[in-house]
Amino acid sequence: MKAHLVAGAFCTLLLAGCASSQYRPVVDTGVSRGNYEDDVADCQHLSEQRPAAAQAAGGAVAGAVIGALIGAAVGLHGDDVAEIAAWGAVEGGASGAAYGIDEQRSIVSRCMEGRGYAVIAD
Repeated sequence: MKAHLVAGAFCTLLLAGCASSQYRPVVDTGVSRGNYEDDVADCQHLSEQRPAAAQAAGGAVAGAVIGALIGAAVGLHGDDVAEIAAWGAVEGGASGAAYGIDEQRSIVSRCMEGRGYAVIAD
């Protein structure tokens, strides 16, 4: 059971690390201020300064701590507390990764808007 939780946490961190680097917002092609490919690459590079994996790791730590505290508060001991903490880590890591990816997508969209593109959809 614990091996599955560790694998889940690892996959969450792995996906968070590469998920948003490929994000390309939908822009109005009738409004062009420069070379789209160069601009989107620059904006993607800018968004990498806020790595989603860091958000996932922070969420995993927070989830583990909260899970352990809740487990202890309801009277669990030993391995039972560790299992609740592991579930908290996976949940927190997934939530942190989602937040980090959304933040990177927002950075790319705002960057493209700042370069004169009309971003239609995130």
